[in-house]
Amino acid sequence: MQGKRISSGVRALDRLLGGLRVGDNVVWHMDSAVFLEAFLGGLLKVATRRGEGAVFVTVNSPPKTILGRLKSVVDHPNVTVIDGFTWGKGEGAELFTDCYEELYANCKCRVVPVLEPEKVEAFLRVLNEIEEQMPPGTRYIFDSLTGMVHLWGTEEPVLGFFTRQCPRLYELQTVAYWILERGAHTNRFRAEINHITQVALELVIKEGNPVLKVLKAQGRESSSTLRPKNLVFTGKGVQLLDENGKGGLEFLIGPRLRSIRQRRGISQVELAKSIGVSPSTISQVEAQQIILSLPVLVRAARALGVSVDELVGGAMAESHSPIIARDQYQAVNLGRAIEGLVSVLKITPPTAGPGGFEAYEVTIQPQARLGGHFFNQKGAELGYLMEGELLVEFRERKFLMERGDSIRLLEELPRGWENPKETPARLIWIMGK
Repeated sequence: MQGKRISSGVRALDRLLGGLRVGDNVVWHMDSAVFLEAFLGGLLKVATRRGEGAVFVTVNSPPKTILGRLKSVVDHPNVTVIDGFTWGKGEGAELFTDCYEELYANCKCRVVPVLEPEKVEAFLRVLNEIEEQMPPGTRYIFDSLTGMVHLWGTEEPVLGFFTRQCPRLYELQTVAYWILERGAHTNRFRAEINHITQVALELVIKEGNPVLKVLKAQGRESSSTLRPKNLVFTGKGVQLLDENGKGGLEFLIGPRLRSIRQRRGISQVELAKSIGVSPSTISQVEAQQIILSLPVLVRAARALGVSVDELVGGAMAESHSPIIARDQYQAVNLGRAIEGLVSVLKITPPTAGPGGFEAYEVTIQPQARLGGHFFNQKGAELGYLMEGELLVEFRERKFLMERGDSIRLLEELPRGWENPKETPARLIWIMGK
Protein backbone atom coordinates (compact mmCIF):
# COMPACT_ATOMS: atom_id res chain seq x y z
CA MET A 1 0.00 0.00 0.00
CA GLN A 2 2.86 2.38 0.84
CA GLY A 3 4.03 4.25 -2.23
CA LYS A 4 0.58 4.42 -3.82
CA ARG A 5 0.03 7.87 -5.27
CA ILE A 6 -2.86 10.03 -4.11
CA SER A 7 -3.89 13.59 -4.82
CA SER A 8 -3.05 16.51 -2.54
CA GLY A 9 -6.22 18.21 -3.72
CA VAL A 10 -4.11 20.90 -5.45
CA ARG A 11 -3.33 20.00 -9.06
CA ALA A 12 -0.30 22.26 -9.28
CA LEU A 13 1.30 20.57 -6.27
CA ASP A 14 0.45 17.13 -7.67
CA ARG A 15 2.19 18.02 -10.93
CA LEU A 16 5.21 19.36 -9.07
CA LEU A 17 5.65 16.27 -6.86
CA GLY A 18 4.04 13.67 -9.08
CA GLY A 19 1.33 13.41 -6.43
CA LEU A 20 1.67 12.50 -2.78
CA ARG A 21 2.40 8.93 -1.74
CA VAL A 22 0.66 6.93 0.94
CA GLY A 23 2.95 7.13 3.97
CA ASP A 24 4.20 10.65 3.18
CA ASN A 25 4.82 13.07 6.03
CA VAL A 26 4.89 16.57 4.54
CA VAL A 27 6.49 19.35 6.58
CA TRP A 28 5.63 22.93 5.66
CA HIS A 29 8.28 25.50 6.66
CA MET A 30 6.47 28.78 6.38
CA ASP A 31 6.44 32.51 6.99
CA SER A 32 2.66 32.95 7.03
CA ALA A 33 -0.25 30.53 7.37
CA VAL A 34 -2.50 32.64 5.12
CA PHE A 35 -1.34 31.14 1.86
CA LEU A 36 -1.31 27.60 3.24
CA GLU A 37 -5.08 27.39 3.58
CA ALA A 38 -5.57 26.40 -0.05
CA PHE A 39 -3.25 23.41 0.45
CA LEU A 40 -4.83 22.36 3.75
CA GLY A 41 -8.29 22.70 2.26
CA GLY A 42 -7.26 20.66 -0.77
CA LEU A 43 -6.04 17.75 1.35
CA LEU A 44 -9.19 17.74 3.49
CA LYS A 45 -11.46 18.07 0.47
CA VAL A 46 -9.98 14.98 -1.19
CA ALA A 47 -10.38 12.95 2.00
CA THR A 48 -14.01 13.89 2.62
CA ARG A 49 -15.03 13.51 -1.03
CA ARG A 50 -13.61 10.00 -1.07
CA GLY A 51 -15.42 9.14 2.14
CA GLU A 52 -12.15 8.83 4.04
CA GLY A 53 -11.33 10.29 7.42
CA ALA A 54 -9.38 13.39 8.35
CA VAL A 55 -7.91 14.50 11.67
CA PHE A 56 -6.97 18.14 12.32
CA VAL A 57 -4.70 18.50 15.37
CA THR A 58 -4.60 22.09 16.60
CA VAL A 59 -2.47 23.63 19.34
CA ASN A 60 -2.08 27.07 17.82
CA SER A 61 -5.71 28.09 17.20
CA PRO A 62 -9.09 27.33 18.78
CA PRO A 63 -11.27 24.93 16.78
CA LYS A 64 -13.77 27.74 16.14
CA THR A 65 -11.07 29.62 14.22
CA ILE A 66 -10.32 26.51 12.15
CA LEU A 67 -14.03 26.16 11.44
CA GLY A 68 -14.23 29.82 10.46
CA ARG A 69 -11.37 29.59 7.99
CA LEU A 70 -11.97 26.12 6.55
CA LYS A 71 -15.62 25.45 7.40
CA SER A 72 -16.55 24.02 3.99
CA VAL A 73 -14.05 21.16 4.39
CA VAL A 74 -13.60 20.86 8.18
CA ASP A 75 -17.27 20.79 9.23
CA HIS A 76 -17.87 17.29 7.90
CA PRO A 77 -18.88 14.03 9.64
CA ASN A 78 -15.63 12.36 8.56
CA VAL A 79 -13.46 15.05 10.19
CA THR A 80 -12.19 14.97 13.78
CA VAL A 81 -10.57 18.04 15.35
CA ILE A 82 -8.22 17.32 18.26
CA ASP A 83 -8.24 20.45 20.42
CA GLY A 84 -4.89 21.00 22.10
CA PHE A 85 -5.47 24.77 22.23
CA THR A 86 -8.36 25.41 24.62
CA TRP A 87 -6.67 23.98 27.75
CA GLY A 88 -3.19 24.80 26.44
CA LYS A 89 -2.51 28.17 24.90
CA GLY A 90 -6.13 29.15 25.64
CA GLU A 91 -5.60 28.41 29.38
CA GLY A 92 -9.16 27.08 29.76
CA ALA A 93 -10.71 30.53 29.34
CA GLU A 94 -14.52 30.62 29.14
CA LEU A 95 -14.25 32.32 25.75
CA PHE A 96 -13.00 28.98 24.40
CA THR A 97 -14.55 26.41 26.74
CA ASP A 98 -18.06 27.78 26.19
CA CYS A 99 -17.82 26.71 22.55
CA TYR A 100 -18.25 23.10 23.65
CA GLU A 101 -21.75 23.80 24.99
CA GLU A 102 -23.30 24.83 21.68
CA LEU A 103 -20.98 25.56 18.75
CA TYR A 104 -19.03 22.30 18.77
CA ALA A 105 -22.03 20.27 19.91
CA ASN A 106 -23.90 21.35 16.76
CA CYS A 107 -21.01 20.84 14.34
CA LYS A 108 -21.01 18.02 11.82
CA CYS A 109 -17.36 17.36 12.66
CA ARG A 110 -16.22 15.91 15.98
CA VAL A 111 -14.19 18.11 18.35
CA VAL A 112 -12.16 16.16 20.94
CA PRO A 113 -10.47 18.11 23.77
CA VAL A 114 -7.03 17.41 25.22
CA LEU A 115 -7.50 18.43 28.87
CA GLU A 116 -3.80 18.37 29.79
CA PRO A 117 -2.05 19.24 26.52
CA GLU A 118 1.07 20.45 28.33
CA LYS A 119 1.78 16.79 29.18
CA VAL A 120 3.19 14.93 26.17
CA GLU A 121 1.82 11.62 27.45
CA ALA A 122 -1.72 13.00 27.77
CA PHE A 123 -1.51 14.47 24.29
CA LEU A 124 -0.28 11.18 22.85
CA ARG A 125 -2.99 9.24 24.65
CA VAL A 126 -5.79 11.25 23.01
CA LEU A 127 -4.07 11.14 19.62
CA ASN A 128 -3.53 7.38 19.76
CA GLU A 129 -7.15 6.77 20.78
CA ILE A 130 -8.33 8.74 17.74
CA GLU A 131 -5.84 6.97 15.47
CA GLU A 132 -7.25 3.60 16.53
CA GLN A 133 -10.78 4.74 15.72
CA MET A 134 -10.00 6.11 12.26
CA PRO A 135 -9.85 3.96 9.11
CA PRO A 136 -6.63 3.36 7.13
CA GLY A 137 -5.91 6.24 4.78
CA THR A 138 -7.09 8.93 7.19
CA ARG A 139 -5.37 12.27 6.48
CA TYR A 140 -3.72 14.17 9.36
CA ILE A 141 -2.91 17.86 9.77
CA PHE A 142 -0.79 19.07 12.71
CA ASP A 143 -1.27 22.81 12.75
CA SER A 144 1.93 23.76 14.50
CA LEU A 145 5.14 22.09 15.56
CA THR A 146 6.08 25.59 16.69
CA GLY A 147 3.05 25.70 18.97
CA MET A 148 4.10 22.36 20.45
CA VAL A 149 7.49 23.81 21.37
CA HIS A 150 5.75 26.64 23.24
CA LEU A 151 3.43 24.11 24.88
CA TRP A 152 6.14 21.64 25.94
CA GLY A 153 8.90 24.12 26.73
CA THR A 154 11.76 23.07 24.41
CA GLU A 155 12.37 21.55 20.98
CA GLU A 156 13.52 18.19 22.38
CA PRO A 157 10.10 16.73 23.34
CA VAL A 158 8.67 17.96 20.02
CA LEU A 159 11.47 16.29 18.10
CA GLY A 160 10.84 13.10 20.07
CA PHE A 161 7.10 13.33 19.33
CA PHE A 162 7.75 13.86 15.62
CA THR A 163 10.33 11.04 15.51
CA ARG A 164 7.77 8.67 17.04
CA GLN A 165 4.72 9.74 15.07
CA CYS A 166 6.23 9.85 11.56
CA PRO A 167 6.83 6.09 11.25
CA ARG A 168 3.52 5.40 13.04
CA LEU A 169 1.59 7.50 10.53
CA TYR A 170 3.54 5.81 7.74
CA GLU A 171 2.35 2.44 9.00
CA LEU A 172 -1.22 3.75 9.22
CA GLN A 173 -1.07 4.26 5.43
CA THR A 174 -1.90 7.94 5.65
CA VAL A 175 -0.59 11.33 4.57
CA ALA A 176 0.20 13.89 7.25
CA TYR A 177 0.88 17.63 6.99
CA TRP A 178 3.05 19.22 9.68
CA ILE A 179 3.41 23.01 9.94
CA LEU A 180 6.24 24.99 11.51
CA GLU A 181 7.22 28.64 11.52
CA ARG A 182 10.43 29.01 9.58
CA GLY A 183 12.16 31.59 11.76
CA ALA A 184 11.12 30.19 15.16
CA HIS A 185 13.46 27.18 15.38
CA THR A 186 17.13 26.29 15.55
CA ASN A 187 18.88 25.07 12.43
CA ARG A 188 19.45 21.73 14.14
CA PHE A 189 15.73 21.23 14.78
CA ARG A 190 14.78 22.02 11.19
CA ALA A 191 17.55 19.78 9.84
CA GLU A 192 16.43 16.86 12.03
CA ILE A 193 12.83 17.30 10.97
CA ASN A 194 13.78 17.37 7.30
CA HIS A 195 15.94 14.27 7.72
CA ILE A 196 13.04 12.26 9.18
CA THR A 197 10.21 13.43 6.93
CA GLN A 198 9.55 12.25 3.38
CA VAL A 199 8.63 15.69 1.95
CA ALA A 200 9.68 19.17 3.10
CA LEU A 201 8.27 22.32 1.51
CA GLU A 202 9.11 25.96 2.19
CA LEU A 203 6.42 28.60 1.74
CA VAL A 204 7.93 32.08 2.12
CA ILE A 205 6.94 35.64 1.35
CA LYS A 206 9.12 37.63 -1.02
CA GLU A 207 8.16 41.25 -1.71
CA GLY A 208 4.64 40.51 -0.50
CA ASN A 209 4.18 37.49 -2.75
CA PRO A 210 4.24 33.79 -1.79
CA VAL A 211 6.98 31.53 -3.14
CA LEU A 212 7.00 27.74 -2.81
CA LYS A 213 10.25 25.77 -2.71
CA VAL A 214 10.72 22.01 -2.43
CA LEU A 215 13.43 21.26 0.15
CA LYS A 216 13.00 17.50 -0.01
CA ALA A 217 10.80 15.08 -1.94
CA GLN A 218 12.06 11.57 -1.27
CA GLY A 219 12.56 9.78 -4.59
CA ARG A 220 11.06 12.69 -6.54
CA GLU A 221 13.80 15.33 -6.61
CA SER A 222 14.82 16.91 -9.90
CA SER A 223 16.27 20.23 -11.00
CA SER A 224 12.78 21.38 -12.00
CA THR A 225 11.14 20.19 -8.79
CA LEU A 226 13.70 21.93 -6.57
CA ARG A 227 13.47 25.26 -8.42
CA PRO A 228 11.46 27.91 -6.43
CA LYS A 229 7.98 28.62 -7.78
CA ASN A 230 5.86 31.73 -7.44
CA LEU A 231 2.39 30.88 -6.18
CA VAL A 232 -0.67 32.48 -7.77
CA PHE A 233 -4.41 31.86 -7.67
CA THR A 234 -6.32 31.37 -10.91
CA GLY A 235 -9.80 30.25 -11.92
CA LYS A 236 -8.55 26.66 -11.67
CA GLY A 237 -7.15 27.08 -8.18
CA VAL A 238 -3.47 27.36 -7.28
CA GLN A 239 -0.88 27.85 -9.99
CA LEU A 240 2.89 27.56 -9.54
CA LEU A 241 5.25 29.48 -11.83
CA ASP A 242 9.03 29.53 -12.05
CA GLU A 243 10.54 32.54 -10.27
CA ASN A 244 10.91 34.31 -13.61
CA GLY A 245 7.54 33.08 -14.88
CA LYS A 246 4.93 35.51 -16.12
CA GLY A 247 1.59 36.05 -14.44
CA GLY A 248 -0.02 38.81 -12.42
CA LEU A 249 -0.91 38.58 -8.76
CA GLU A 250 -4.12 40.55 -9.19
CA PHE A 251 -7.68 39.23 -9.37
CA LEU A 252 -11.16 40.21 -10.44
CA ILE A 253 -13.24 39.27 -7.40
CA GLY A 254 -15.99 41.91 -7.38
CA PRO A 255 -19.18 39.77 -7.27
CA ARG A 256 -17.75 37.35 -4.72
CA LEU A 257 -16.42 40.16 -2.51
CA ARG A 258 -19.81 41.93 -2.54
CA SER A 259 -21.72 38.73 -1.77
CA ILE A 260 -19.55 37.74 1.21
CA ARG A 261 -19.43 41.31 2.56
CA GLN A 262 -23.23 41.63 2.45
CA ARG A 263 -23.75 38.22 4.08
CA ARG A 264 -21.46 39.36 6.91
CA GLY A 265 -23.41 42.61 7.30
CA ILE A 266 -20.28 44.69 6.67
CA SER A 267 -20.55 48.02 4.85
CA GLN A 268 -18.12 49.16 2.17
CA VAL A 269 -16.89 51.88 4.55
CA GLU A 270 -16.24 49.37 7.36
CA LEU A 271 -14.40 46.94 5.07
CA ALA A 272 -12.33 49.73 3.54
CA LYS A 273 -11.27 51.00 6.96
CA SER A 274 -10.30 47.53 8.19
CA ILE A 275 -8.01 46.78 5.22
CA GLY A 276 -6.53 50.26 4.75
CA VAL A 277 -8.13 51.42 1.49
CA SER A 278 -10.76 54.01 0.62
CA PRO A 279 -14.49 53.19 0.37
CA SER A 280 -14.41 54.19 -3.30
CA THR A 281 -11.78 51.46 -3.86
CA ILE A 282 -14.16 48.81 -2.49
CA SER A 283 -16.96 50.21 -4.63
CA GLN A 284 -14.81 50.08 -7.78
CA VAL A 285 -13.56 46.56 -7.00
CA GLU A 286 -17.11 45.26 -6.55
CA ALA A 287 -18.08 46.92 -9.83
CA GLN A 288 -15.04 45.19 -11.41
CA GLN A 289 -13.64 48.54 -12.53
CA ILE A 290 -10.32 47.99 -10.74
CA ILE A 291 -8.47 45.00 -9.26
CA LEU A 292 -6.88 44.20 -5.90
CA SER A 293 -3.23 43.35 -5.40
CA LEU A 294 -2.50 40.17 -3.46
CA PRO A 295 -1.45 41.82 -0.15
CA VAL A 296 -4.71 43.82 -0.03
CA LEU A 297 -6.62 40.70 -1.04
CA VAL A 298 -5.18 38.82 1.94
CA ARG A 299 -6.27 41.60 4.32
CA ALA A 300 -9.76 41.56 2.78
CA ALA A 301 -10.06 37.80 3.28
CA ARG A 302 -9.05 38.16 6.93
CA ALA A 303 -11.52 41.00 7.51
CA LEU A 304 -14.34 38.94 5.99
CA GLY A 305 -13.42 35.81 7.93
CA VAL A 306 -12.83 33.62 4.87
CA SER A 307 -9.80 31.96 3.33
CA VAL A 308 -7.98 33.51 0.38
CA ASP A 309 -8.84 30.37 -1.58
CA GLU A 310 -12.56 30.85 -0.88
CA LEU A 311 -12.49 34.53 -1.80
CA VAL A 312 -10.34 34.25 -4.92
CA GLY A 313 -10.73 30.69 -6.13
CA GLY A 314 -14.50 30.78 -5.77
CA ALA A 315 -14.78 34.13 -7.53
CA MET A 316 -12.62 33.19 -10.46
CA ALA A 317 -14.24 29.82 -10.89
CA GLU A 318 -17.66 31.45 -10.97
CA SER A 319 -16.51 34.08 -13.45
CA HIS A 320 -14.77 31.83 -15.97
CA SER A 321 -16.06 28.28 -15.57
CA PRO A 322 -19.58 26.96 -16.28
CA ILE A 323 -18.97 24.20 -13.72
CA ILE A 324 -20.08 24.80 -10.13
CA ALA A 325 -18.28 22.32 -7.88
CA ARG A 326 -20.34 20.74 -5.11
CA ASP A 327 -18.14 22.29 -2.43
CA GLN A 328 -19.31 25.71 -3.65
CA TYR A 329 -22.95 24.95 -2.75
CA GLN A 330 -24.20 27.04 0.16
CA ALA A 331 -26.15 25.60 3.09
CA VAL A 332 -29.50 27.34 3.64
CA ASN A 333 -30.65 27.98 7.21
CA LEU A 334 -34.34 27.02 7.45
CA GLY A 335 -34.67 27.67 11.18
CA ARG A 336 -34.68 25.49 14.26
CA ALA A 337 -38.28 24.31 13.76
CA ILE A 338 -37.27 21.88 11.01
CA GLU A 339 -33.55 21.62 11.71
CA GLY A 340 -32.50 17.97 11.51
CA LEU A 341 -35.56 17.06 9.43
CA VAL A 342 -34.61 18.70 6.17
CA SER A 343 -31.39 20.18 4.77
CA VAL A 344 -31.08 22.50 1.79
CA LEU A 345 -28.09 23.39 -0.36
CA LYS A 346 -28.26 26.31 -2.76
CA ILE A 347 -26.82 25.17 -6.08
CA THR A 348 -26.82 28.46 -7.96
CA PRO A 349 -23.86 30.69 -7.03
CA PRO A 350 -24.30 34.05 -5.29
CA THR A 351 -22.98 35.79 -8.42
CA ALA A 352 -25.60 34.29 -10.73
CA GLY A 353 -26.90 37.77 -11.51
CA PRO A 354 -30.43 39.20 -11.75
CA GLY A 355 -33.37 37.37 -13.30
CA GLY A 356 -33.51 33.70 -14.13
CA PHE A 357 -33.96 31.16 -11.36
CA GLU A 358 -32.48 29.72 -8.19
CA ALA A 359 -31.81 26.00 -7.77
CA TYR A 360 -31.55 23.96 -4.57
CA GLU A 361 -30.88 20.41 -3.47
CA VAL A 362 -33.40 19.47 -0.77
CA THR A 363 -32.90 16.39 1.42
CA ILE A 364 -35.71 15.19 3.71
CA GLN A 365 -34.55 12.73 6.32
CA PRO A 366 -36.06 9.24 6.83
CA GLN A 367 -39.44 9.21 8.64
CA ALA A 368 -39.40 13.02 8.80
CA ARG A 369 -42.67 14.99 8.86
CA LEU A 370 -42.78 18.70 8.09
CA GLY A 371 -45.76 20.85 9.06
CA GLY A 372 -45.76 23.19 6.11
CA HIS A 373 -43.52 23.96 3.14
CA PHE A 374 -39.74 24.18 3.51
CA PHE A 375 -39.72 27.49 1.57
CA ASN A 376 -41.99 30.49 2.15
CA GLN A 377 -41.10 32.47 -0.96
CA LYS A 378 -44.02 33.32 -3.25
CA GLY A 379 -43.77 32.51 -6.95
CA ALA A 380 -43.56 29.57 -9.31
CA GLU A 381 -41.66 26.53 -8.03
CA LEU A 382 -40.72 23.21 -9.63
CA GLY A 383 -39.39 20.14 -7.84
CA TYR A 384 -37.95 16.87 -9.17
CA LEU A 385 -37.60 13.83 -6.92
CA MET A 386 -34.23 12.18 -7.56
CA GLU A 387 -34.30 9.62 -4.73
CA GLY A 388 -36.87 8.08 -2.39
CA GLU A 389 -40.60 8.68 -1.90
CA LEU A 390 -42.56 11.61 -0.45
CA LEU A 391 -46.13 12.31 0.66
CA VAL A 392 -47.22 15.89 -0.11
CA GLU A 393 -50.23 17.29 1.76
CA PHE A 394 -52.46 20.03 0.40
CA ARG A 395 -55.70 21.44 1.77
CA GLU A 396 -57.94 18.73 0.30
CA ARG A 397 -55.75 15.63 -0.14
CA LYS A 398 -52.35 13.98 -0.09
CA PHE A 399 -50.26 12.99 -3.10
CA LEU A 400 -47.53 10.38 -3.38
CA MET A 401 -44.33 11.36 -5.20
CA GLU A 402 -42.07 8.56 -6.39
CA ARG A 403 -38.58 8.68 -7.81
CA GLY A 404 -38.59 10.50 -11.16
CA ASP A 405 -41.81 12.44 -10.43
CA SER A 406 -41.95 16.22 -10.48
CA ILE A 407 -44.21 18.76 -8.76
CA ARG A 408 -45.20 22.26 -9.86
CA LEU A 409 -46.37 24.92 -7.39
CA LEU A 410 -48.03 28.08 -8.65
CA GLU A 411 -50.26 29.52 -5.90
CA GLU A 412 -51.10 26.96 -3.22
CA LEU A 413 -48.20 25.77 -1.06
CA PRO A 414 -48.04 22.33 0.57
CA ARG A 415 -49.34 22.05 4.12
CA GLY A 416 -46.89 19.31 4.89
CA TRP A 417 -44.28 16.87 3.65
CA GLU A 418 -43.59 13.35 4.86
CA ASN A 419 -40.84 10.87 4.04
CA PRO A 420 -42.34 7.43 4.83
CA LYS A 421 -39.19 5.51 3.97
CA GLU A 422 -36.08 4.47 5.90
CA THR A 423 -33.83 6.29 3.45
CA PRO A 424 -33.47 10.03 2.69
CA ALA A 425 -35.55 11.61 -0.08
CA ARG A 426 -33.67 14.03 -2.30
CA LEU A 427 -35.16 16.69 -4.60
CA ILE A 428 -33.88 19.26 -7.03
CA TRP A 429 -35.93 22.41 -6.40
CA ILE A 430 -36.19 25.33 -8.84
CA MET A 431 -37.66 28.76 -8.00
CA GLY A 432 -38.08 31.76 -10.23
CA LYS A 433 -36.49 34.97 -9.03
